[in-house]
Amino acid sequence: MTILAYISVTICALYIGLQVWQLLVLLLYKNQPEPAPVDWPEISILVAARNEEENIGNCLQALCQLNYPAEKLHIIVGDDQSTDKTATIAREIAGSDSRIQIISIKDDGSGLKAKARVMAQLDQAAKGDYYLVTDADVQVKPDWAAMMVRQLHARTGVASGTTMVKGKSVWGKLQGIDWAYFMGLLNAISYSGVPATAVGNNMIVRKKAYWQTGGYANIRFSITEDYKLYSEICRHGWGWNNAMCPEVLAYSAPTNGYLPLLHQRKRWLSGGRELPFYWWILFGVFALYYISVPFLFLVAWPVALAIAALKWTLQTLQINAIYSHVKEPKPAIWQHLMYEVYLWAVTISTALFFVLPVKTIWKERKY
Repeated sequence: MTILAYISVTICALYIGLQVWQLLVLLLYKNQPEPAPVDWPEISILVAARNEEENIGNCLQALCQLNYPAEKLHIIVGDDQSTDKTATIAREIAGSDSRIQIISIKDDGSGLKAKARVMAQLDQAAKGDYYLVTDADVQVKPDWAAMMVRQLHARTGVASGTTMVKGKSVWGKLQGIDWAYFMGLLNAISYSGVPATAVGNNMIVRKKAYWQTGGYANIRFSITEDYKLYSEICRHGWGWNNAMCPEVLAYSAPTNGYLPLLHQRKRWLSGGRELPFYWWILFGVFALYYISVPFLFLVAWPVALAIAALKWTLQTLQINAIYSHVKEPKPAIWQHLMYEVYLWAVTISTALFFVLPVKTIWKERKY
């Protein structure tokens, strides 16, 4: 083999090594929540909503059905200048449940945009010792709030649950597997004692930790506002937690089409420029793997085939482990095979789309 072939094999070996590490961490993980308190704390759930008329109803109905003391629960929805029926639907539901408050988000000259601006205005109405954050296209389970509160240990400032995409179509199911796979990587890093990030549609923040950062109004704007808040809380000396268990599993609606998916990934990568160096090492190894394997197929196809088969096996075991932790039915083998094709296509097209000189579109706005 040539020097390039040996380099490619080395890159693949690093990638496989990371896959083995991730699998071991996920297999050994055990959720360890705090005991249920005798007196549940007062909490506020902050919901960002923009043009979500298809989802806001299901989101709020799920929140209204939470198994949490009604007098301790506040649901605050930020209507981010929606141009559809989002606000109308939200207000109709709020009319029959006094726990729901609707706030119209204004252009306040703060320099904040998107969800960061929504959160900076919702936090002014928040009550209680804990703020839970989700999105209007997400549905949570009845025990979500109670179990999220139990994820905050004595010095934990921020915690994140597990989010999966749930859709009936093949496209939706593949996105579901993809989210599970990403959550596995994020959680494996966290469980190894290294700060990762929180998922902004399934997050809880301790009030004291939140206001020590100054809140979103004092955090420099980022299109990935969840990571900015997470990193600021950790910078102030608070701990973090990423949980995988059935109670904290939330379901997100799938993206509607391939182009919106690419814009979503470009937004994540754009905000990811501020991630620590170890994330970029991981991204680098992952990206180079998808270059190395095709090259090896040209010069040493038996080696490439063995590597690809081993990678798929480890990946399948990881995904199944995640589904086991949250007690969801594991994907069928054909879905795992289709996901491998999906992953190659999305990874390569995301890389190409990221370098194109086009704006990121998110919620009908360009960034």
